[in-house]
Amino acid sequence: MKYYLAEDPLIKTRILPIHVGGTIASAESKTGFKPKHSFAGLLSRIDKGLSGERLIAHAQTPFGEFGIDSASMQIPHIQKIARTICDSYDHHDAFIVTHGTDTLAYTASMLSFMLQGIQKPVVVTGAQKTLEDKGNDVTENLETALLAASTLNCGVWVAFNKKIIKATRATKTDIGVDCLDAFASNLRDEIHLSEFLLNDYAINKGQTETFNTEASQSVDIFSLTHTTNPLWLTHYLQHTDLKALIVLIYGMSGHREELIDVLSRWANDNEAIVIAKSHSAYGSTDLSKYELGVKALRMGVLSALDMTLESVYAKTSTLLARRVSQREFTRQFYSNSCGELDEAGVQKFAQKSDSWLAIS
Repeated sequence: MKYYLAEDPLIKTRILPIHVGGTIASAESKTGFKPKHSFAGLLSRIDKGLSGERLIAHAQTPFGEFGIDSASMQIPHIQKIARTICDSYDHHDAFIVTHGTDTLAYTASMLSFMLQGIQKPVVVTGAQKTLEDKGNDVTENLETALLAASTLNCGVWVAFNKKIIKATRATKTDIGVDCLDAFASNLRDEIHLSEFLLNDYAINKGQTETFNTEASQSVDIFSLTHTTNPLWLTHYLQHTDLKALIVLIYGMSGHREELIDVLSRWANDNEAIVIAKSHSAYGSTDLSKYELGVKALRMGVLSALDMTLESVYAKTSTLLARRVSQREFTRQFYSNSCGELDEAGVQKFAQKSDSWLAIS
């Protein structure tokens, strides 16, 4: 790998690693792969010159020296990562988070909303293969993250396979270990590492830092299918304390009217939120295009537009924690906070639906 420095090499960037776990920290055991490598062990494998050009602090290990499997991640775990950054913020110039890939994009998105306006880089990375695997991507991804964190490109980022992706746009697109290219931007605007190191891509430059690690656990994701039974859906909703439900639909048409009716009645009766998001990783879930979608919008269902599923989940969780009114929730949901929404797309959506949906 060729290294580029975007700063004066005499100025050493103070980087704090936060070692969460996942494949990047895993090794084979009698019961399957599990986290067994410390961050210091990983750091010993990277290019020595790279580590010498920056000050890498002793890693914070909020979940133990080796971390945890990312499938075990829950919202309180993400809050702990965000609070670790907040508590250490004044003493470091940048942060990297080593994380399992299964839930990496969810954590990265959540950090974006918890650390709005952050004026330092936070780079989240992981690996598809363990250190013991032939052709593994552990050292390359770690080196990529360290280099990205040494720039002035503030904001939360995902670093993987020599690419840098805005955290609120990152989604996992390949689960297989035969493919090292696990993440993509839903805008298809991934930045090659060499470009990221030489150019200004700062997300939040000049913004006011508004850190809030509160997040609600009263949100879930539910997939609507051909065979979803309205009676079963009603029973499920009647026995839940959820305040928001993200429903996965096929495209932009909403779904069967009887299902949307169940969701709408539940939301109205419980002052809850229903958000529709397409199964597709790309494109915009714009319910204003087709008749069934317009009916869903008139029934109070929100449209995810061009947000990733991970960003919808993270944004909903953090908005719920603020205990705002439904009207204010809607206004903030359709407002771009940290690059998760195309503002021109929101305006177009608002203009089309002005007669039946008040965003402002």
